[in-house]
Amino acid sequence: MASIPCPHCEQKSFSWWDKYRSAKWAIMHCPNCDGRVCAQPLVMAAMYFLYLWDVVLFGYLAYLDSLWYLLAGLVGWLILDYFSLYIPLSAMRRADSGPDKSH
Repeated sequence: MASIPCPHCEQKSFSWWDKYRSAKWAIMHCPNCDGRVCAQPLVMAAMYFLYLWDVVLFGYLAYLDSLWYLLAGLVGWLILDYFSLYIPLSAMRRADSGPDKSH
């Protein structure tokens, strides 16, 4: 049921569940080419800023005014989770292809 292409080999290697997990800072390995893949780090940093803003803002408003803001925060969290499925995948270098470590 793979429908998302690998950035290394362009084969459809990943499912939507893999894509969701990659937005939670998971590193995946392509079953076709064994390339390492993760979600785009800069986009993920922006998303996690929005998650933090959602929790702090609506948690503070719920503390001050009404518990209905907790429901608004939950809806905001679910919307951010939905958009996290659209964070582009990024190809990573192989673990052994870094600089020469023999020194």
